[in-house]
Amino acid sequence: MVLHRNLKWFTLILFIAIGLAGSQLWAGGDAVVFSGKVKKVMVAKNKVAIKDPVSKKRFAVVINEQSKLSGYKGIGDIKKGDMVSGKYVVNDKGLYIATELARK
Repeated sequence: MVLHRNLKWFTLILFIAIGLAGSQLWAGGDAVVFSGKVKKVMVAKNKVAIKDPVSKKRFAVVINEQSKLSGYKGIGDIKKGDMVSGKYVVNDKGLYIATELARK
């Protein structure tokens, strides 16, 4: 029962996040500022999962060759528990592409 309720909340939050991401995309693709705690680093997928401490929103940003990293040499240097800030844009596939990611 608890799992079912948590799944409902996760689904609701996911739809809200997608809606917000979509609104940013339609707004001309402006960069979205973020900050939070690294929850997971997926080096093979070039993704970093982050949790905003205020809103509790969880999201993953893609690190690519255009991403500007500050305080890190590469994605392999980013560790779970690091506090980070940066900016992302949403691409046509709905992925959050980090334009900047900095260690706080």
